[in-house]
Amino acid sequence: MRFKILIILGLIFSCYTVTAKKKINNIFYAQNTLDGFDNAPKTAISKARLLKSIGFNGLEGFGDQNYQELQQALEKEGLRMPVNYVPLNFEAAGKTENPSINEIKTIIRASEKGSIIYFHIHSKTFNKDKEKGDQIVAGILRELSDYAAQFKVKLCAYPHVLFYCETVAHSFALAELVGRKNYGSVINLCHLLKVEGSAGIDNKIKKYAPKVFAVNICGADDGDTQNLDWDRLIQPLGQGSFDTYRFVKLLIDNGYTGPFGLQCYNLKGDVFETLSQSFKTWKGYQTRYSEEQ
Repeated sequence: MRFKILIILGLIFSCYTVTAKKKINNIFYAQNTLDGFDNAPKTAISKARLLKSIGFNGLEGFGDQNYQELQQALEKEGLRMPVNYVPLNFEAAGKTENPSINEIKTIIRASEKGSIIYFHIHSKTFNKDKEKGDQIVAGILRELSDYAAQFKVKLCAYPHVLFYCETVAHSFALAELVGRKNYGSVINLCHLLKVEGSAGIDNKIKKYAPKVFAVNICGADDGDTQNLDWDRLIQPLGQGSFDTYRFVKLLIDNGYTGPFGLQCYNLKGDVFETLSQSFKTWKGYQTRYSEEQ
């Protein structure tokens, strides 16, 4: 009798392990940087309809620019605004300007539950003294994080070359300093390659993945990436010599569950064809990952 029970339990366990395969089911959205295309959509509703026709889950917000119009257009098409790219400018007084902290809070209140605001951070005063600057901006970010918590909105710093926060390490350090559950970090592939290079990415992912809330990806070339131009660091997904699939796989394998955004800055050609090809590559990533489990 005991033997039969063990056999049954073994069968149940084996069935569970088969059905419990990990999948790539993360939200996949397009960044709101489509202006470089020859036939770029100009209105909020045309952007929403384009992305829906291809299969994307949503579109990035762009600060407070036509925020409500874009949000309504996406909702009408059954799409999401999983992230919003918002400026945060701070100086010695510890106040944010253009937008003010109250204007940022307005954006937070209007944000979709579960969505993410990633800040591109700027400071003339502290750009060369980030030890002091981090203490000041961390106070601002704590206040915003505590405010955002009641709306179930997450916050983080977006690493961008030549901005106050340029590296994944700095984005992660700010997350540690802020010390709030709804405040994390961002990995932006093209800026990672430009500022830090492609060496050591595996270790960075293993270290930073637990606090990463958002990731942006694209096709790119590998090699001496810090000296490559942007046309080689931002390509349609599936192009270039850098192994973006492996980059995505490492993130998933290390517990990342947040959204993936398609970096679209300065991409050229036909917008439907280019985004469709990138989306096809993404679907290929999903299939490949599932088959490898």
